[in-house]
Amino acid sequence: MKRFQPPRLTPLAVILTTAFLSVGSSLSLAHDSHDHGADVYSVQITYATEEQLSKMTAMLDHPYVDQKSSKIHAEIGEAELKAIRDMGYAVEIDQQETERIQKWVSSRTRDLASGSLVRTQRDRPSSVADGVHSCYRTVEQTYSTFDELKAKYPDLVELKTLGPGFMKTQIKEPTVVGNQYDYSWSSYAGLLTKFLPASLLQRFNLGLFPEQPHDVRAIVVGNFKKQEGKEVPRMVWTGGIHAREYAPQEVGTKFIEWLLDNYGKDANATMMLDHNQYHFIIHNPDGRKLAEQDRSARQRKNTNYVTAQCTTGTNGQLSSGVDLNRNYPFGWATGGAGGSDGNICGETFRGTGPASEPETQAVMNYVRGTWNQAQCKWEGGALPDGRPKSAEYCNPENRSNITNELDWKTGASEEYGGGMFIDLHSNARAVLWPWGVERTENDFNTHSPNNKGMAVIAQRLAYHNNYSSQQLLSYNTEGTTKDAFYGFLGAPSYTVEMGRSFYEDCGVFANETYPENFNGFHYLSRALHRVYQLPFGPDTVDVKVDQTAAVEAGSKVAVSALVDDNRYRYSNAGQSTIKPPPYPVVYNISEAYAYIDKMPWEEGAEATRVKLDLTTSDQARADFPDATKLAVGEIDTSGLAAGRHMVFVQGVNSDGKPGAVSAAFLDVSASPTAPGNGGGNGGGTTEPPKSGGGGALGYLAGLLGLAWGARALWTRRQRGL
Repeated sequence: MKRFQPPRLTPLAVILTTAFLSVGSSLSLAHDSHDHGADVYSVQITYATEEQLSKMTAMLDHPYVDQKSSKIHAEIGEAELKAIRDMGYAVEIDQQETERIQKWVSSRTRDLASGSLVRTQRDRPSSVADGVHSCYRTVEQTYSTFDELKAKYPDLVELKTLGPGFMKTQIKEPTVVGNQYDYSWSSYAGLLTKFLPASLLQRFNLGLFPEQPHDVRAIVVGNFKKQEGKEVPRMVWTGGIHAREYAPQEVGTKFIEWLLDNYGKDANATMMLDHNQYHFIIHNPDGRKLAEQDRSARQRKNTNYVTAQCTTGTNGQLSSGVDLNRNYPFGWATGGAGGSDGNICGETFRGTGPASEPETQAVMNYVRGTWNQAQCKWEGGALPDGRPKSAEYCNPENRSNITNELDWKTGASEEYGGGMFIDLHSNARAVLWPWGVERTENDFNTHSPNNKGMAVIAQRLAYHNNYSSQQLLSYNTEGTTKDAFYGFLGAPSYTVEMGRSFYEDCGVFANETYPENFNGFHYLSRALHRVYQLPFGPDTVDVKVDQTAAVEAGSKVAVSALVDDNRYRYSNAGQSTIKPPPYPVVYNISEAYAYIDKMPWEEGAEATRVKLDLTTSDQARADFPDATKLAVGEIDTSGLAAGRHMVFVQGVNSDGKPGAVSAAFLDVSASPTAPGNGGGNGGGTTEPPKSGGGGALGYLAGLLGLAWGARALWTRRQRGL
């Protein structure tokens, strides 16, 4: 056993966005030559003390803090720039990035004003429409994608309507006033006219809003026929809870598309849909519709203009609404060291009460299900209840009937097999987990009772998406999705902050943000069966079965894979005042096995198991040479029916912990076949090279192919691809 030494992390060039951005002319008007974009500045702010850091992070929204250089990275408006300088802070403006952002904003304004740019098979202009922005789908386009996927893959897709967004709760039937119908309360545009002052309303082209407000919807994918009657782990995502964060909604949608489009073509995609379910929820469709047009991307919250209407601000900022990621009931307004705002104009306004917003209620009911008092548990939700409740806490709030305090200290079983919850955000390039707030009941600490398991999951995920695994950013959060679903259900729950800017060009999204997060979700999908346990074991990738065509039944075929226990990325907690996460421990690889048509934990799997030999890998680190191995062996196809089979490979470390599984296809014929295309394209995210031949030469070719694939994979990881 060797203790993992955390690597020296270089500062991330992460740029985050503040809530206070200047606004400009109407989006429904033609572009003016003087309209050069919103006054947004990419800056670095130097601080000297923890007190100064606290003041800055309280003032700014989603700032990234580089504690080594004592600098805060942010995107801020002109008013904030002046205020920060007046406070005596040193502010450095990144001119090149500032110009890029302003070009992004102003070009989006022109696209929206034109109203002429549409995407193929979509009936509305894109939220950001030209080549720089067209990768981001509108709400309508996203929901149309869901419908198209359901039509194309009816056996693998289910669509769910979870409940209305705020705007839909305000819709009223037309009434007769003075012998005329009053439609002002019966459409989305009519409600905006009711709620928004004229100075803000003129920014929007009301013709681009849907006739009726949207519901909160989810797409669910999996091989439902194969999963019938089984308890299947589920990955539950929410995207777009903060309206102006474009990348999260698009990343989730694209990953769902990849799973479906590659079912039966890619071995891992096939394995994932056969053995997992994916529930992707669009959380804040009303807010997103405003953000799609508001050129300064001001809209963070939902559209509750009744109990949370705010008209302050010299530039008429869109500050109304409730921050849905502060509205969740577990830990709502806990009274800890901050984490939400009671001021309706604050960007983290938590609402008038826990789960006061219809969007929160819809998602809570879907993920958590309904409370069964007799069984003292939640039932029927997308994630099962795995957090035991004693008699003291046997109530829907998980609150003590003696002290009235929430249960911060009861953990879920490490055997929890329900899956996990992930809330997708922009843009701190970080993986965060509960608890998000310091509490006296928890020794003024943020560590949860499952902290070791959740830290290791985050450290594995961070390796694959190249982010930091730091539990918190530089500030507390309360009433969040991740605290709620861990607090109520015990499900491992995370916030993944992706990307480098709210104003991210599509080139950056396509070449960096999506591939990084694809790799991360690919890994989690392969560990979802027991997500508190499998990340403690090695990762297995690049599984190859040595065949160029279907092999004749009774012959032997070479199989190989890379098994690696060194795939961690450690980071500090994010706040110097709280305890750091536990260091991961790297173990040597002790065993590796291939299984035919059975996952390692399925009944009958042992009868199909083939032990693989471990050999030296050129991907191994010099300080941990035995923590990364090539696993090689042969599969005897005697007794296998003609057709396609699945090969699953899993490694075990010297601590006795099995890890994530990867797959490849094995095609078997009843008689010899002519050479052709076939074989496995399975493990990891890279396309393996073709290898040919049989017997000793074929076996050697398989080993060479594995080394090539492993080196290619390593090169891609180093480049952040």
